[in-house]
Amino acid sequence: MEWKSVCGAVQGRGHAKKDIPCQDKTARREANGVHVIALADGAGSAALSHFGAQCVVNCVTDFVAEKFFDLIAQEDGRLVTQELLSVVLAALKDEAASRNCALKDLASTLLVAAVGGGKFFLAHLGDGVIGYLNEDGLKVATTPDNGEFSNETVFVTSATAAARMRIFKGALKKISGFILMSDGSEQSLYNKRNKTLAPAVKRLMHRTTLIDADVLAPQLERALSTVVAENTHDDCSVAILARNSEQLPPLEDLPLTERLSLFQIAGSSVNRKTRKKILRCDEICALLKRPLTLQRLSRRLRLKPLHAKKKLDRLLKAGVLRKDNACYETVSR
Repeated sequence: MEWKSVCGAVQGRGHAKKDIPCQDKTARREANGVHVIALADGAGSAALSHFGAQCVVNCVTDFVAEKFFDLIAQEDGRLVTQELLSVVLAALKDEAASRNCALKDLASTLLVAAVGGGKFFLAHLGDGVIGYLNEDGLKVATTPDNGEFSNETVFVTSATAAARMRIFKGALKKISGFILMSDGSEQSLYNKRNKTLAPAVKRLMHRTTLIDADVLAPQLERALSTVVAENTHDDCSVAILARNSEQLPPLEDLPLTERLSLFQIAGSSVNRKTRKKILRCDEICALLKRPLTLQRLSRRLRLKPLHAKKKLDRLLKAGVLRKDNACYETVSR
């Protein structure tokens, strides 16, 4: 099954009141058969940490996508940590020079998850949480690294960064999703006392596999703004990497009621009329398991191109299809 990713970050209520930019930054990258997501939470005490966090997620996603298999093959975790941090610090030094500021002004945390070739790679420095989903349900991979006080943590620019960065790697087996979250999102999506993830995490992972990221990302940010951010004054961010599985079934295995909602078909229940529309959408999605042009799909559906395009446009808007140049294809496949 193909991996999909989505990420989003929103400004916290506290920062909005003080006119402080969102210091949480996220990025995702796919290259060389590798999928990478990264999240960085800029230090509240660092004036330009929003620039530092953006620099960190950009350079890390590029580096891990390029060097993933080398990182997996390296048995000495200390060397992996040193190489990762050296790349980050080199990028931050360039950023500091261009902005004429000190390195500490760009301080941020770092969370990374990557998959490729049946393997996974995780890196975590600072607070925030990394979670995953396997056949047994949602699990926590890494917990926040706070110091003596809950509002203290370690940053990529800290002297102790190399000693406190946590690295994990191994075979994916039946893992079907990863989530990175900042400490702001923790308030809603992670139970610190029980060290468990909220059920909403699985729903977000499932949506990631079913809906195109360009459509899902704005929905994710709206959810972060209207639900998650209401429980904290801090910025909120998440990055998700997921694939279809028994835990996250593909489109064709969903109940009719869920497909009714996903296809954005008007109607609150499945009846004769809505069922017919659902099955027509199913037919289109099944045909587009392999990319097809409008002309080829029209012939398969025995519809005029204009009528076929109306149906395709509706499914593109719902996010269950995506278009690459002249070809359409189903997202969940």
